Amino acid sequence: MMRSAVWSALACCMLLVTNQAGHPLTDPQAVLFENTLPKPGYLAPVFPSPFGLKVLRVSGDPGTPIDFPAGARGTWGTDARHHYSNDQPWSADGTLLAIQNSAAPDYVYLDGGTYQPVRTPCPNYDYYDDRWHPSSRHPHERINVNRTDRLSWFDVVTCTETRSWMLPFPVIGIGGNASDDGRFIALTDRRHFFIVDMDPQPPLAPYPQRRIGPARDLITDCGLPGGCSVSWVSISPSGKFVVVNYHGDYLRVYDVNPNTLAATPRPMPGTYPNCSGAAVKGFIYDLGHQDMTLNPFDHDEDVIIGQEHCGNRGRRVGDVLIGGVMMVRLRDGAIRALTDPTNEAYPYHISTRNYDRPGWAYVSYWPAPGRRFSDEIIAVRLDGGAVERFAHTRTETSGCYRCEAHATPSRDGRRVVWASIWSDRANSTARPIIQAYIVDAR
Repeated sequence: MMRSAVWSALACCMLLVTNQAGHPLTDPQAVLFENTLPKPGYLAPVFPSPFGLKVLRVSGDPGTPIDFPAGARGTWGTDARHHYSNDQPWSADGTLLAIQNSAAPDYVYLDGGTYQPVRTPCPNYDYYDDRWHPSSRHPHERINVNRTDRLSWFDVVTCTETRSWMLPFPVIGIGGNASDDGRFIALTDRRHFFIVDMDPQPPLAPYPQRRIGPARDLITDCGLPGGCSVSWVSISPSGKFVVVNYHGDYLRVYDVNPNTLAATPRPMPGTYPNCSGAAVKGFIYDLGHQDMTLNPFDHDEDVIIGQEHCGNRGRRVGDVLIGGVMMVRLRDGAIRALTDPTNEAYPYHISTRNYDRPGWAYVSYWPAPGRRFSDEIIAVRLDGGAVERFAHTRTETSGCYRCEAHATPSRDGRRVVWASIWSDRANSTARPIIQAYIVDAR
């Protein structure tokens, strides 16, 4: 079919979609046309069709000044965006939004509602890989590991370190997230991992009592034929499990002993077709660009959600028609497709950082004109039901990791931040200017 005919067909489908101001589109079958739209000005709202939702660019133009309320000044860089899809950029109380900046300062804290710059990093904060504490009891604290062997909590408003631990050996960073209550975290050097109880509860002695579990070897018993290189390790939202991602997106589940914090592989009922690793060693369905959450439609079971990575998309595995976005229950490895593979574009990253809106996963998709969800940011409900469609990402990611959208919802799930170069793909050879955008469905 000629390009003009394809566009006519897409426009036809688009006409079937209507929207109400402030509400995402919910038709999961429509193929939506991505129209040309000039890049918005800094903090100048636009309402791209067919979604009709407000979109703001919250990063300033490169080289322009950043004026902070206390009189400090900075400069916007060519790369000013949030961190990653599994890292919640809004603080626990929603008042601050963390943006990484390639100029100075290297972190810019925005007002969480107006997106005006409000804070620079504290001069006494030795940050490297950090996350907002997920609990409202610690609204402005970051959980941080430095470049060696120190874990800490740090309040970025009062510029005070509130807790710290010397670790048994240097770690590579956080990798995933703390448990949803902010109590447990799993850390690794890519050969071993251990668990830290950062907030021991009665009858245990409270912090500053040091409670760190024994190191667990990751290499000698993994059994993967291509080797056991580790990408990341993360505690599950409940703190009951640890998930290890071996290079290639091979996922392994460990049980956590609540008394000793020791971890042991959790045997699974069986291995799925085309997937990697032995079920008896704790391996589950292969997923890419994953995130974990609790599933309210299944008694708050720990689940992991990501791209289908076993090569079964469009096929039936048991009674499941495998879609692009798959969910796996950590307790027993049971799978569920969250999207229909029929004419579906390929999903990119998944985020479940919507702590205060459980039951949804947010997905950004690769461009695939003529397919459902092409270049879109959507949310899918974890019972396999509703879909919400927010915006096109309008970015070009070829050879540019930081250009990837990494769409991440706010805690209430009504806003989504993503990174974009907002360029015509035909002109993508120019040096990218990577900026943060927010779509608002409130």
